[in-house]
Amino acid sequence: MHEFDFLGELVLIGALAVAIILVFQRLKIPSVIGLIFTGILLGPSGIGAVYDQKLISTLAELGVVLLLFTIGLEFSLDELKKLQKIVLVGGAVQIIATGFCISFLSYWFMLAIGRGITLSAAVFLGFTFSVSSTAICLKILTDRDELALPYGRIALGILIFQDIAVVPMMIGINLLNPEAALPFGVLAKKVGIIVFFAVGIFIGFRLLMPKLVRLIASLHAREVLVMGALVICFGAAYLTSLVGLSLALGSFVAGMIIASTDESHRISVTIDPFREAFSSIFFISVGLLLDLKMINLPLFIVIALVVLLVKGSLVAGISLFLGNSLRVSMMAGMALAQIGEFSFVLAETGMKNNIINHEVFQAMLAISVVTMIVTPAMIAIAPKFADQVVPALGFIPLVSRDSPALSVKPPDSTIICAGEIHAAIIGFGINGQNVAAVLHATNISYSVLEIDRDMVKAMRKKGEPIFYGDCTDKRALLRAGIDHARAVVLGVSDATAIGKSIAMIREINQKAFIIVRARTLDDVALLYKTGADVVVTEKFETSIQIFSLLLNHFTVEPELILEQQEIIRRECEKIFTASPVPGK
Repeated sequence: MHEFDFLGELVLIGALAVAIILVFQRLKIPSVIGLIFTGILLGPSGIGAVYDQKLISTLAELGVVLLLFTIGLEFSLDELKKLQKIVLVGGAVQIIATGFCISFLSYWFMLAIGRGITLSAAVFLGFTFSVSSTAICLKILTDRDELALPYGRIALGILIFQDIAVVPMMIGINLLNPEAALPFGVLAKKVGIIVFFAVGIFIGFRLLMPKLVRLIASLHAREVLVMGALVICFGAAYLTSLVGLSLALGSFVAGMIIASTDESHRISVTIDPFREAFSSIFFISVGLLLDLKMINLPLFIVIALVVLLVKGSLVAGISLFLGNSLRVSMMAGMALAQIGEFSFVLAETGMKNNIINHEVFQAMLAISVVTMIVTPAMIAIAPKFADQVVPALGFIPLVSRDSPALSVKPPDSTIICAGEIHAAIIGFGINGQNVAAVLHATNISYSVLEIDRDMVKAMRKKGEPIFYGDCTDKRALLRAGIDHARAVVLGVSDATAIGKSIAMIREINQKAFIIVRARTLDDVALLYKTGADVVVTEKFETSIQIFSLLLNHFTVEPELILEQQEIIRRECEKIFTASPVPGK
């Protein structure tokens, strides 16, 4: 039975991971850090109990493929089009700016400590470190339900471009190694072939995949659905890998195409258990890569912190340049500041091409792992950190004023005058637009505050009284007429931003009637405490509507129905999370 010796390692990994995560949950430390810590304990830096790292790496890569596939299922191609500016412009500028900036710092630093490196090695380090971790970043944002928030979408857009950029970076390594340099014509031909086949595969996915999904779902056999989902996911990843693109990118594109079908939810539910298992192995494999015995850890922790600062600042600056608020930009920078898993692949290729030696390779791994370990904490504290720092940076011109394109005032017919009875809508998504439509139909004046510049431009052309700004910015709230609004509807998704916005609205306008949308029960009590008058919890409004209709059918007094609605909304956290009675 020696062929199955790896099962003992998998059992050991699983058992230790469960134990560590249980302890970390008691300490309120994210489970991702617990998984990485498990790898460190079992790897060469710890007890050295795991030897078959090739198998672990293979399983880890399957985890990344499944993770990107399920994330793709949550985004349709139409939603991706909305991200085209951040993907094409933001992603390209981020790679180039980060690559050259870190290249310069690497060359200068190594020269300063008497370990000078070649210019080729410095450029290699810069562009290798410019890539962020798709797996860690998207996993944490998904778990926190923040991928749909503005900063989450910025992170997603830049990560998509980074995954695409890995291919030309792999080819570019040949240019950094004079001994293995390929003629320009050969490189151009190679890139052309990759682009040609990549476009062909994408068109094939677009035409055939929805039909294949519908066929699999129509068979009404769970076994077929499970196998079919795995075949689609790994098959798409394999096809894209044949032309030199990453496995994860292929699975992500396949997920996005399937997202437009009615069966996408069933596919997602089917694939979830596999994704959780394999992606957990990926995070453990990150810890297994680290060999603390071969490196000067304090030095590389300092270097890792410098990389985090440089990358985070550059991403935030690029996001600002593209028209996002300072708060959103800072949060996006903190989410993408780490070094990614594709950097491992690039580093290994660089070592094989003699651009770097084994010592530098291990140093790169150590720096990358350190940045990955601190990423969950950085994303967790990003909202509060941004709230503290943003007021101190109001002197920056790009931050403190709107772009010229948005400096035009709304039409005179929609301007709200002081003293006029009106409602203010913060966030102009589906809910905000529905509220605005009803107010317009009932001749009640309103104003809108929205953080998406493209949305502001489009809606201003339609005559909407919409203003650009962040709901946590006092000046933006005042521009939208919050100081004399009779009621305020908060339809944004960022719980931290909502809490701060409510407190600021109360500071500006004590008498405003504030209605807030909450995503989870955990937010309800805090939002009421902050100053909201009514908190509408998405998951339980259906229940409230049902019992209201039922009580009305039984001719219960309307006042009593309204009273019960208010009780449920305020006490839903206690009512709906109560433990069920045994045997009932």
